Amino acid sequence: MTTDQVRILVVDDHPNTANTLARALAQLGPTVDVMSAVSGREALEKVQSKGVDILFTDMIMPEMTGLELIEKMQHNPGGRPSFTYLVTAYDVPGLKVTAQRLKVNEVIVKPVRPERICLIATRAMEEMNHITRPVKNNVDGKKKFKILVADDMPDNVTLLARYLQHEGYNFVSAEDGLETLDKVRDELPDLVLLDINMPYKDGFTVLEEIRADPAVQHIPVIILTAARLDPSDVQSGLNLGADDYVTKPFDRHELMARIRTKLRVKEAEDVIRRRNRELNLLPEIGKELSARTDIKDLANVVLKRTVETLGAIQGNMIVLNTAHAVQDNYQFSLSQSSSVEVLIPDSLIKHINESRQGLIINDAQSDPLWQAGKNTSIRSAVIVPLYGRHDLLGLLILTHEEEKYFTMEHLLLLQAIASQAAIAIENAHLYTEMAQEQKRLAAVLKHAAEAILMFDGQGKLSLLNPAGEKLFTDFKAKINQPLPSGRGYDILIQMLDDVRSSDLAKSGEVLWPDQRIFTALITPIEAGGQVAILHDVTRFKDLDKVKNEFIATASHDLKNPITSISGFSHLLEHAGPLNSQQKEFVTRIQGATHTMNELVQNMMSLAQMDLEATSKHESVEMGKLLTEMADEFTPQAQTKEQTLSFTPLDSSPYINGDAFQLRQLFRNLIGNAIKYTPKGGSVSITPKLNNGNLEVNIQDNGYGIPASDLPFIFDRFYRAHNEKTSGVEGNGLGLAIVKSIIDQHDGQINVQSEVNKGTRFSVSLPYLIV
Repeated sequence: MTTDQVRILVVDDHPNTANTLARALAQLGPTVDVMSAVSGREALEKVQSKGVDILFTDMIMPEMTGLELIEKMQHNPGGRPSFTYLVTAYDVPGLKVTAQRLKVNEVIVKPVRPERICLIATRAMEEMNHITRPVKNNVDGKKKFKILVADDMPDNVTLLARYLQHEGYNFVSAEDGLETLDKVRDELPDLVLLDINMPYKDGFTVLEEIRADPAVQHIPVIILTAARLDPSDVQSGLNLGADDYVTKPFDRHELMARIRTKLRVKEAEDVIRRRNRELNLLPEIGKELSARTDIKDLANVVLKRTVETLGAIQGNMIVLNTAHAVQDNYQFSLSQSSSVEVLIPDSLIKHINESRQGLIINDAQSDPLWQAGKNTSIRSAVIVPLYGRHDLLGLLILTHEEEKYFTMEHLLLLQAIASQAAIAIENAHLYTEMAQEQKRLAAVLKHAAEAILMFDGQGKLSLLNPAGEKLFTDFKAKINQPLPSGRGYDILIQMLDDVRSSDLAKSGEVLWPDQRIFTALITPIEAGGQVAILHDVTRFKDLDKVKNEFIATASHDLKNPITSISGFSHLLEHAGPLNSQQKEFVTRIQGATHTMNELVQNMMSLAQMDLEATSKHESVEMGKLLTEMADEFTPQAQTKEQTLSFTPLDSSPYINGDAFQLRQLFRNLIGNAIKYTPKGGSVSITPKLNNGNLEVNIQDNGYGIPASDLPFIFDRFYRAHNEKTSGVEGNGLGLAIVKSIIDQHDGQINVQSEVNKGTRFSVSLPYLIV
């Protein structure tokens, strides 16, 4: 067996699945190095320097499918995997043909359990010659088989013992038929060399009893005899279950060759038997665990089945808390008299958690790691960790009164059971948490001030909280019934339909039949349906209306004084000569009045929009309007030595809207582009028609907007933070007006910007005709 580790890579875009399978595969022992990845790209990065031996990959993943990953890994610098397995939820026609072309070893259809993945990996590693068969006391690779020599002649035993030791086998001997049967049952040898002529019971009788005992009937037997048997005797022996005949005196090389042949067959049969036990035990335990949500019941099922199946005298399941201290210790023993209290020290928990491996205690009385049962009947133990998705949940322990009772075969089987038990424990924890969460949710729903309504996939009401019940004053809302149309709930019904068709969240205002106003947030549910949260904002709307009326009135009242100040500042120059300082003061007054007038105009515009003043809707020719805007700002761009380019449309669309507001929209955007672009820069206006919408892109190569400011640029009085624009005048209302105008015209606006490279505003408005 090579000393290199087998590298296994598990790829699945669901992190929980990838981690679960990786943890299960890691339980195969220290000869494996398991990695996991959640995408094809991450997988390729992990194998760039050194390839993997075995690849398990999901089929459907973002960016790169499993087949694409397999194809790329065939040309990987670190080498292509020796074994490749593709996991898919559907057996799509043609998939296996493609997989065969890419030399995929097997296409695995979900659902797939971790133990099956471990079984597949084990088979692959066996073919790669990376697994040593689990045999007791396997210190030297050659001394892994135990052979029973049953012969009443000491010279024959001595000769055979020398041959067997030379080949690296362990051996035990028996002198008569009764001792042979006892040794077969006690020692469980891998092969028996059986003489026919022995005291008490001859070889044929011993063979017959061996084959009648289910516990040992699988052990191969080679009959050794000095007599020349008739063909009928040979046939009788074979009928009784002999695997081979060798006549004394025998040729040493021939005998050893026959022994090796029978051991290879027995070894293969042992693997099959072990797998059959695993296949029988694991589904049964899994079925029993899946029906339980109480950890005590889970522990009882696991311990009872494992103790009985593996022949242990006692089993313990240790459940740990988040600090890895013992929280619960569940125990099961075959009899109360053999029950022993097992107390696990922190050092053993730490050792298992650090190694992430199970271990076998061959001598519980002398092993420094085992302090749980010294001075008791316990002589050997096997311990495996119970790993959840993120941490160590506990330990599964079996004990026995014989030294060296547990083998690697026991360890592997117990690890597979532990994986199922860990999942069941986590599910039990989740069930408990879910029950608690449901209680908390019920309390939140009961005391929430907002109305919360849940609808199923057909739009029928499936849940509402007490605040939701108080919403309806003209009829009683009923579960499993849709909201009635034509009763004043049509806006909410339409929002629910929009979310159902688009599967995207939507928010907006809903006017209730009793004239209350609610903000509604409709969110789709993954399982189908929607949740609606309604918050009463009637009072805030009234306050907002008062505020807007005040702003509109104040702005209007400020307009006349500002106009007077501006007019008289211009008349000062005609009243008599002014010195240079006086002229500077007048210029400052004029600049300040211009800024104040612009602020007042913007505030009045926003107040009128907030008060939902009636806009003048008419058919506006946008090609002509955009041309006028380009002509209007050309002189301003030339003053700053900028290039203003405009690409007219081949055919002009018409928009149903307010021409004054649309001009104001593009004045603000084009004016900002010129204002925030340095001297010598460029500004472009590019309109185009796309799927019933007029899209206008206004692009500049100016100062740009920092990414941290982009989410807030449409807020009122907000100005982006940029040292280069600190001297540029502005009041932070221009883009807020732009957003309000676009909303009133059922349009959309997007912005892309990069500091020192420029900004692009994209306006999309639905048009009527071209």
